[in-house]
Amino acid sequence: MQDVKDKIALITGGASGIGQGIANTLAREGAHVVVADIDGDNANKAAEALRGQGIRSLAVQTDVRNPEAVDGLFEAAVAEFGGVDLVFNNAGVYLGGEMRDCTFDDWKFVLDVNVDGVFHVGQRAAALLRKQNRGGHIVNTASIGGFMSHGGGLAYAVSKFGVVAYSEAMRADLEPDGIGVSTLCPGPIETNLPASDRLRDSSEKSSGLSEALSPFIRGGMQPEDVGPIVLSGIRRNLPYIFTHDDMREHFKARFDSILECIDRIGEPE
Repeated sequence: MQDVKDKIALITGGASGIGQGIANTLAREGAHVVVADIDGDNANKAAEALRGQGIRSLAVQTDVRNPEAVDGLFEAAVAEFGGVDLVFNNAGVYLGGEMRDCTFDDWKFVLDVNVDGVFHVGQRAAALLRKQNRGGHIVNTASIGGFMSHGGGLAYAVSKFGVVAYSEAMRADLEPDGIGVSTLCPGPIETNLPASDRLRDSSEKSSGLSEALSPFIRGGMQPEDVGPIVLSGIRRNLPYIFTHDDMREHFKARFDSILECIDRIGEPE
């Protein structure tokens, strides 16, 4: 998709961070934006600011963990705009902490949003774009953490590996329909992801703290700088959209290790 002018974009997690950065970029290009966010007040403020740029914008309070809420989001978008062309499946949360300390509540909280939420939005988006039969593009937000795992942030890494796998399958499935799918893999971006704890039920047993992410993203790329990178990736229909190029050696080490293990099949003990 080269020209996004007058296209309709739906963005989950659109009231702040990367989602808001993407929304502002699209607005400058003349696209109209549905801002979906669990924080309804901020969604309304974001939509109002976008309308100030001369485009149409609708705010819809949405908890992506709830499939009925996701259905309502898409119904609202279709009622207001008649359809959707671009879907940014961007809502996400983070918890840090060592693997040995991860509780089931930690695990469930992160995967409910980052995997189940992505599935709810992705399946609904794919069905609508197919029905419309006019192409379109879906961007699922993963992370560089979707390719690298370590002792900290277990649930987050697992969830983002899952988003990468889901996106790859979705891309293959939707390509014959003329629908593009990209996986957004951000590096350190200065967002409010370290405040994910605020969305948790106080009764949940927790060992992980979202603030653990702060040192990693402090001083990172600004969300406003991510939007143009994402739009460029869409225009080139890239399967993966990366924001940073300084992780190349980490990726190379991972894939070299995998290939080495394949080469050692049948090797004497």
